[in-house]
Amino acid sequence: MDISTLTASIAGICMAVCQIPQAVKVYQTNETENISILMQIILTLGIAMWFTTGILVDSVPMYLSNGFCLVFCLYILGVCIKNKRK
Repeated sequence: MDISTLTASIAGICMAVCQIPQAVKVYQTNETENISILMQIILTLGIAMWFTTGILVDSVPMYLSNGFCLVFCLYILGVCIKNKRK
């Protein structure tokens, strides 16, 4: 494993793991009023673009970590949208 792959892997793990506490809190409380929906949309779009880039350049660490992160981002965004409609 070269240094760029290692760096990408560590960065991807950090990005993926940082979404877990927020997703768990949203799941437990169903509260999203303190989350900026615009920020969540932009974050989710950015992660989706990195995921797509990982697929296009065939970078396993890039698409796995961003795919993992994307699941949590989409969940949080979905709950934000659902709660906004109430």
